[in-house]
Amino acid sequence: MCQTRFRVGRGLTLALPAALAACGSSNPVATNPDTVTIMPPPAEAAPALMTCRMPDAAPLPAQRGLPVVARGPRPGPDLLYADAPAAPQLENRHPRFRAAPLLVQGHEAYIDGEYLYQDYLYDDYGSDTDNDDLNEVPVTVGNSDLNGLEPRVGDVTYPTNFDRYGNNAADIVEVRIAPGDDDVAYRITLNTLLEQDSTVIVLAFDMDGDAATGSATLPRDPGAPFPGTDEAIFLWGSGAEHVDLSGDTTALTNFTTDLEANQLTVFVPRSLHNPAGDVGLTVAAGLYDTATGGWLMPGMTATAEQPGGAGLFDAAPAGIFNLAFRFDEAVTGQNTPPDTFQSDFIRRKLPTQYQHTIRFDDLGNGINSTTVPATGTQVRIFASHFTLGPNGEGRDLAVEPSYFGQLQPYSVYIPSGHDPDGTPSPLHWAFHSNAQEHWQYNGSNYVQQIGEQLGAVVPTNLGRGPRNWYEQVAEADVFEVWADVARHFNIDANRVATTGYSMGGYATYRLGVFYPDLFGKALTEVGPPGDGIWVPPGEPTDGFETLTNLLLENTRNLPYMNLAAVQDELVPYSGPQAQNLGNPGLGLLGFEDLGYRYRFLSFPTAEHYTLFLLDDFPMVVPFLADTQVDRNPFHVTFSYSPETDSAPEFGMVHDHAYWVSELRLADEARVGDFPAKGTVDAMSLACGLADPESSIGADAGAQPLEYTENNRTWAAPAAVPAANVLELTLSNLQSLRIDAVRAGLDPTAPILLRINSDTSGSLTLDLASESRQVVYGAGSSEAAVLP
Repeated sequence: MCQTRFRVGRGLTLALPAALAACGSSNPVATNPDTVTIMPPPAEAAPALMTCRMPDAAPLPAQRGLPVVARGPRPGPDLLYADAPAAPQLENRHPRFRAAPLLVQGHEAYIDGEYLYQDYLYDDYGSDTDNDDLNEVPVTVGNSDLNGLEPRVGDVTYPTNFDRYGNNAADIVEVRIAPGDDDVAYRITLNTLLEQDSTVIVLAFDMDGDAATGSATLPRDPGAPFPGTDEAIFLWGSGAEHVDLSGDTTALTNFTTDLEANQLTVFVPRSLHNPAGDVGLTVAAGLYDTATGGWLMPGMTATAEQPGGAGLFDAAPAGIFNLAFRFDEAVTGQNTPPDTFQSDFIRRKLPTQYQHTIRFDDLGNGINSTTVPATGTQVRIFASHFTLGPNGEGRDLAVEPSYFGQLQPYSVYIPSGHDPDGTPSPLHWAFHSNAQEHWQYNGSNYVQQIGEQLGAVVPTNLGRGPRNWYEQVAEADVFEVWADVARHFNIDANRVATTGYSMGGYATYRLGVFYPDLFGKALTEVGPPGDGIWVPPGEPTDGFETLTNLLLENTRNLPYMNLAAVQDELVPYSGPQAQNLGNPGLGLLGFEDLGYRYRFLSFPTAEHYTLFLLDDFPMVVPFLADTQVDRNPFHVTFSYSPETDSAPEFGMVHDHAYWVSELRLADEARVGDFPAKGTVDAMSLACGLADPESSIGADAGAQPLEYTENNRTWAAPAAVPAANVLELTLSNLQSLRIDAVRAGLDPTAPILLRINSDTSGSLTLDLASESRQVVYGAGSSEAAVLP
């Protein structure tokens, strides 16, 4: 068998099979010691598919809800695939408590003799001290507190001693009850517990269901009456007591305070406390007054020792920050904070409005039930891998990120047709606007359209605060929520779309250019292309490194629909116009200049909030209906700019997509005001496909109001003779890695690389079970890589 040897890269010698060497009709021709030209015989054209088929690919393993590739770089960051972290607050550290946490806020369950209620996170704002009676002001209109542009309705503020209170020390996360033969165990989990005796909890029992019996005034008075209370249990970390309101007070010695799990647990002997049948229970949390043994009462202005927030409509607020058993909060059905109703009842000194019946006989008989809905809107809790702030707990609404603790919330809509065990549902993100939070779309027609009509699971993450622009830890929050949704719902990672309004539209641009292999469609509504206001040729408010236009070429395989308001006062029209239609005079290329698929809808009479208030997007359903992620396209264009890695400590590094990875720049110096980037344009000819023809178009419509449309569409890719060839155009790259198998190339046959680069560098080409290192110089070159 004859064979001929050629050099591939520096110092690497490989043998060509005789069929492609001197013994064959298509002979390799050596052009210089470092490169070789191969003319493989023509092959039959591949089917007209956008995705490159991998030869003899093994079946992909099942991985519910997360992207799966047979080999090579995984789409997105490693954080997306990480196991759920340990979270002490969600742990059962005493054998009396066994049930897994509900993780759905505002709901309860009876599980094998144990009762548990899951409260809302970060809803501990006490009385609504600056507003009129909510009975006189509809929840959805009126003063500024009653809308999603505020994280709260309550106005009470914590003492300024952050190390003790963390602005969050009275935030109830969970209430548990576990009756035993000799005692009844109660456990309260708090979101923040920095010091043992910072917080006081009362459990007020109406044992006979008669508000006329018992007492309305508690001995450790929180500043509001509890009518009908027959017994009370107080916990304050360093102590606990049971009070019979008809007479006796007994110190409880069997209690624990776990500062790691933020759990206060007490075991009350049945000789003192023997609940049976249906018992009314009210649970309230406030701050412990170490001087009096009572509750700290808010004044006008917070000090290190006293809460603040007293106002015109509640000059002497109760010391109650948070109440449990709030099953009726409006947050699941509309864009209002989860303390909307709580704050009103605390202001009116009516804490027992949230008295709830505990069915102790059901606990004794082991009867199971839950209020958690299988479909519709849920406000959920997940455990993050990260804690922030000086203490890893608490919050500070004056800074971003605002929410520091490990437990974080998100909203998710589950469509009525969701099948937990059958066909998985699409996953369509809805990212929230600036100054909004994760409940922005709850109850909206928008969620109905993309959720119910498309049968999609629709999550909205908080992102650690209302104004984080999905950067740094807020970007990481997206992938932690995705992983959590995948753990609890049956979702299809191959049918994922990203959407968002305003700042959420920026998230859709941002995540699309960083992770184009995670999404099949992208939809923005009045979204800015950069962080903040961008009026070309100036820079966005937060710098050119946030401008997604600089990496727009990455979206070659991700179609966009973008809605823009011509009269927009917050997202000036010239920015979205340049993003879509380009402005070559300013050196800005848009989807139009790139020849990519896009739809750009301009609404001449709309300002920033018009479309949101209309809450009707008839174009959304047909655009998103055929969402399909293209995981292995035959043509990949991807740029990497290290300055976009704003938070590598959270794993947010944007150096890979599809089958290209590990991009490293030759020169990281800025070019004028613009951050440096390196670009790879890679075309696999093995698929037998050519770039599709791109056609310009225009349209107009009148729903939900008049608009004009610019667009581009692609025809089906043309079939061409297949070849085991990879064509690369490289810019400012020192090195990169390519998975040949994912690119559709045959690793058992010679692979021809055609490289055009503006600098010298090296390429790692991953074959079936080994890698080849190819060194290339500036200019055009060819290299044959052999199996």
